[in-house]
Amino acid sequence: MNDEGFGGMLSCMISQLSGKTPLDRYRCFETLDVDEARDIVARHFCNHRLELASAETPFDACQNRVAGRHLSLNYLRYGADVTIDPGELADFYLIQIPIAGTAEVTNGRQFVSSNTGTATLLNPDRHTKMRWHAGCEQVLLQIERTFVRQVAVRMAGTELGPIRFNAKLDLTHPDLARWAKRLRGLFRGAEAGEVFGKKNDRCQDLMEETLVTSLLDSQPNTVSPMLSRTSGRATPAIVKRATEMICDRFHEDIGLLDISSHAGTTPRNLQLLFKREFGRSPIQYLQGMRLAYARHLLISGSDGLSIAEVADLSGHRHFGRFSVAYKRCFGETPRQTRGYQTLG
Repeated sequence: MNDEGFGGMLSCMISQLSGKTPLDRYRCFETLDVDEARDIVARHFCNHRLELASAETPFDACQNRVAGRHLSLNYLRYGADVTIDPGELADFYLIQIPIAGTAEVTNGRQFVSSNTGTATLLNPDRHTKMRWHAGCEQVLLQIERTFVRQVAVRMAGTELGPIRFNAKLDLTHPDLARWAKRLRGLFRGAEAGEVFGKKNDRCQDLMEETLVTSLLDSQPNTVSPMLSRTSGRATPAIVKRATEMICDRFHEDIGLLDISSHAGTTPRNLQLLFKREFGRSPIQYLQGMRLAYARHLLISGSDGLSIAEVADLSGHRHFGRFSVAYKRCFGETPRQTRGYQTLG
């Protein structure tokens, strides 16, 4: 991946298509009228304010769009310098990748200057305001909020608080470069008529699920603490039963005997298996799960919970010991984590 990331590579690909825009076969509209553009785009996304920032550049709006089961691929341009204020998106996340020009985006407290190497990810529960400069063209990935939660819960193995991402996507980062490659493949498949609108809904679901799973793994988000515990190899059935119980009941008062009984083995054997698979004991694994969940709640700002409530919800019954263990694990106190939140 070169320094320009996904946007730069897609832009180069477009330049070889004789002036065509991405998803040309799925044209929604093309207009010189601001009100018409706003009305049509609102049908696909949400109500918003769209205003010309400068009357010097001709307005020339165009949108191409193809919808899947839980997400849609889009190409959008306005031509002119415009400000866009949708407020909160509410029902969906929106990834915007410039393939030409630049934009400035504010999502909650996060501000991003966006270009072909730096995309943006808009969280649905944070106020958004944007300025697309003249000549800006972007491809957009719209993902249902409920679908992101379903995938995240399956990955984490437990219920979760609010799911928010860092709004800045560095497309030159190796992990995001791999994710962008998957997205580029979907655009190519859609343009070739090989994906989207096909009868095989399960195949479409799997492609969309893989893309969202990869995004959750690659882009920092409030669920990240819960996704770093997996083993890279196949684990014995006994260990799987034990870890499933820990994921389901980590917030309860359970101990080694409860876990080993559920797994169908002795405490000693379970200790040996966990040491081999994870390099730590079942109780250390349980404590790691509890601390990871506590960090998830803190960085997501879950419903204004107090730190004592976070401790209790994550299975910690002694506040003092929780604070000590948390600082030992993460290098900062729970209060410092809450104060340093960047995903708001």
